[in-house]
Amino acid sequence: MDIPELTYKVKDIMTTDFIKVYENDNIEDVFNKMIESYRDEVLIMDANDKIRGIFTRSDVTKIRNKGISFKSFIGQFLNRNIITISSDASAREARDIMISKNIGRIPVVQQDKVIGIVTGNNIRDTFYVKIDELFNLYNNVFDNLHEAVCICDKEGIVRYWNKRAESLYNVKREAIVDQYIGKFFPNAANLQVLKNKKRINNVCHEPVKGKLVALSAVPLYNSRGELTAVVSTDRDITEAVNLTNQLEYEKKKVEFLERAYKNEIAANYSFSSIIGKNKKIIEAISVVQKVAPTSASVLITGKSGTGKEVFAKAIHEASGRSGNFVAINCSAIPENLFESELFGYVEGAFTGAVKKGKIGKFEFASGGTLFLDEIGDMPLEMQVKILRVLQDRIIYRLGSEKAITTDTRIVAATNKDLKKLIQENKFREDLFYRLAVVQIELPPLKERKEDIKDLSNLFFEQVSKQEGIKISSIDQSVYKILTNYKWDGNIRELKNVIQRMVVLSNDGKITIDAIPEYILEGIQLDENEKIDEFDLEKVVEDIERRTIKEVMNMVNGNKQQAAKILNIKRTTLYYKLSKYEI
Repeated sequence: MDIPELTYKVKDIMTTDFIKVYENDNIEDVFNKMIESYRDEVLIMDANDKIRGIFTRSDVTKIRNKGISFKSFIGQFLNRNIITISSDASAREARDIMISKNIGRIPVVQQDKVIGIVTGNNIRDTFYVKIDELFNLYNNVFDNLHEAVCICDKEGIVRYWNKRAESLYNVKREAIVDQYIGKFFPNAANLQVLKNKKRINNVCHEPVKGKLVALSAVPLYNSRGELTAVVSTDRDITEAVNLTNQLEYEKKKVEFLERAYKNEIAANYSFSSIIGKNKKIIEAISVVQKVAPTSASVLITGKSGTGKEVFAKAIHEASGRSGNFVAINCSAIPENLFESELFGYVEGAFTGAVKKGKIGKFEFASGGTLFLDEIGDMPLEMQVKILRVLQDRIIYRLGSEKAITTDTRIVAATNKDLKKLIQENKFREDLFYRLAVVQIELPPLKERKEDIKDLSNLFFEQVSKQEGIKISSIDQSVYKILTNYKWDGNIRELKNVIQRMVVLSNDGKITIDAIPEYILEGIQLDENEKIDEFDLEKVVEDIERRTIKEVMNMVNGNKQQAAKILNIKRTTLYYKLSKYEI
């Protein structure tokens, strides 16, 4: 990078408070001036104030050894071939002259008048060489960046222009360096930053038709807080934007087909009480819609809180049955009360029996649906009796020998592995096949991320009406957090959390502050979910990263195949793999 030493001129680094002496001065006076001003040299001038030579400390020794006067020394020994340099010459030129001529100082002359002096020594020479090497390294680094880099000083003069800038804007370095940037780009971002002293981030523009560039410009300040320069970086995002547009087009095609598919499903399998875009949920709806009008038993499996009872109710509502929907939780009934709960009892059947007896759940659900939740917890003795009812469709109240015919549709549900229980002799195999004429499995909520927003809105509406709290707004970030939580408690947990958020909301505004702390601590957001959804550069980078990673996995790391599929050069792929650490 052409910074200080490569672009500064002699006038920027010269010393102007040099000491002048004249031919007729006394040697002691000259020497005293050198001592008092801490100088190793003085400039000897003639009567017309033109330089005659340079007198140094080593020359003092020569005079004393020779025993001659200062004026005699000037006449006999002073080198009259004084090497001078212009104030507009580069600092590098001055350095090179000093090294090649083996001199430690050069007077600076402008219009035959000395206006300063440039000094140096072996230490500085070594320093300059090292700095030169460092600057050459910087040049190589910046010239190999993917971004175009431009540095302007506080006057808007271009001080650096890398190779990428040359190719991007078709302006050669030799043509623009040391020139006012406004001559080439009247609306340059660097000029805006110099004027407003505010940085510019990721502004998209089209410098050449068909080429899109993301530009950023940053003001630079010295230690005194003074604006000294502006550096801008321009990234060619044409390829990325085209890829994004192509992906967006394909995404819209997929969304269109998805909507068409869901509309078709919804038209034929409409369960108003069930919300779901998830493929497994739609398939489950399709299955139960077909079986709902029949008398076939249905077994619903899935983890606790996945909505098994909601599905059972939906089956009942779609069945056309005129009887009641009756739900019973098998894990909540003491073993000795199972029979009386399911089949009922007559007066005096046992101590404490209600006078006139009690109707059982089977009888109450006759003509309708009996939902046996947590069927895996039913005692084996009771399983035998349930099997007999399913076979004969006849029940007997406890304490009675009178047979009661029942037309009860059975829908069972469990969160346990019944086949495993069968192997452990904890569940009857014949009952399993009676219950599982049709079996559906409901996925956990963490596998239904696309449904979480709709479910949340449903619960917000329900709880809002229930609690009498009007919801005025919901932050979009709330949905993002809810979508990315693991939901071990599934839909039931989600509903409870929504109720808490509504109750604790301020003025009906649902914000992140209303989300329980354990959810905020438990969310698992990846990089593309943390990014600002309106930051174009980050969105583009995220799409690039995910697309390249997916293709690399698809081709088992074969870069040549990956570059071909991505329709980019292999060198471009190498750069992006390094950039995204893939």
